[in-house]
Amino acid sequence: MGPPLGTGRCLTTTRIMAFLWVGFTVAYVSFFYVFQDAREIADSSLDGYLEVILLAIPSVVLLAAAMWLHESDTDPELRPPVIGWTAGSALLFVVAMYAALFVIETTFDPGERWLILLLSTGFGASSGSVIGIMGVRSKQSERERNRSRLVARRRKREREQLEHLNNYLRHEVLNEVAKINGYAGLLAERGEQTEATAGYLDIIRHSSEDIALFIDSIRDILDTTDHDPELEVLDVVSVIETELDWIGRSHPEAELVLEAPDSAFVLAGDLLDRVLVNLIENAVEHNEAGVTITLSVEADGERVSVRVSDDGRGIPRTERERLFEPPRSGDHGYGLFLTRNLVELYGGRLELHSTGPAGTEFVIELLERAAPEGASTPEPSLETEAA
Repeated sequence: MGPPLGTGRCLTTTRIMAFLWVGFTVAYVSFFYVFQDAREIADSSLDGYLEVILLAIPSVVLLAAAMWLHESDTDPELRPPVIGWTAGSALLFVVAMYAALFVIETTFDPGERWLILLLSTGFGASSGSVIGIMGVRSKQSERERNRSRLVARRRKREREQLEHLNNYLRHEVLNEVAKINGYAGLLAERGEQTEATAGYLDIIRHSSEDIALFIDSIRDILDTTDHDPELEVLDVVSVIETELDWIGRSHPEAELVLEAPDSAFVLAGDLLDRVLVNLIENAVEHNEAGVTITLSVEADGERVSVRVSDDGRGIPRTERERLFEPPRSGDHGYGLFLTRNLVELYGGRLELHSTGPAGTEFVIELLERAAPEGASTPEPSLETEAA
C-alpha cells in the first residue's frame, strides 16, 4: 500500500519552507561574517545588537512556520498557498523598500544595502508565512464546518431510515409474536399435556415475550442518539439466575454454572438480560454438546465484573479482530456488536479476556450501585448451579 493521498504534497511544502528558512539563516550568518558587523557586538555597540535582534525575528518566524507545516493536520491541498504568500511577500517587501530608497536617493555602503535587503526579505517572508497560515486555518475551519453539516444531515437521514425500520419491525414482528402467543395459548387449553409439552409451551411463551420486549426496547436504543438512556439499579445475580433457568430448559445439553454472591446491584437498562443471554447462547451454539459455561460475579466497590467462560474450542484467530464489529455482509454476526454497544450505553465495558483450546472467557464490567430501598441483601453464598 502506498503513502496516504496528499502525503507527498505535505512533504514538499514542508521542505520548501524549511529551505527558505535555511537560506535566510545562512544569509543572516554570512552577513555578519562578510561585513564583520560582529565587531560592533563585541564592542557592545547598540547598532550591532539591534541588527542581531531584527534579523533573528524573521528567522524564528520562518522556522515556526516550517514546524507548523510539518506538525499540522490540515488538509494537504490547502498548504501550498503558505509558500506563495511567503515568497510573494518577501519579493514585494524588497521591491517596495528599494523603490522607496530610489525615490529618496539615499546612498548606502554595501553592508547597509545588504542589511536593508535582509531585513526587507526577512520581514516580508515572515509576514507572508503568518498570513498564509492564517488563511489555511480559516479554510480548514470552513471545511470542518461543512463536513460537520454533511455528517449531521447524513445522521439525520440515517435516523429517519432507522425510525422507518423500527416502525416496520414493530408492526410486522409484534403481529407474529401475538400469533405465536395466541396459538401457544390454544395448545395449552386443549386436553391433557405431558410435562415435556408444558415445558415447551413455557419456552415458546418466554421466547415470544423476549422478542416483544426487545422490539419495544429498540426505541430506547434509537433515543440514545439524542439523550442518555434511562438506567436503573438492577440485581445482576437475579437476572442471571432467571436467564440460566430458561436457557437450561432450551439447551439441556449444556452445563450451566453460577458462582456469585446472593446479590450484586448495578446500573443498567432493561436489556441487560439480552446481553447475558447473547453471550451464553453464543457459547452454546459455537461449541459441541456438553460444553460447560460458568458465570462468576465479583464486586470491588466501584464495578461489578461478570465473567462468562466456557471450556469449548475457542474462537478462530481469523474472527478475533472483527469480533465486536458489524458483519460486512449478511445478517449473521450482529450479536456481539450489539451486545458491546448495549454495555457501553450502560456505562460499562465488554471485552474478550481470553480464548484458545482451553475455552473462551468474556468479561462484562458494570457500574456498581447500592441496593435500592426495600431490596434484600443476604449474606453471599459460595456457589449456585443452574441446569
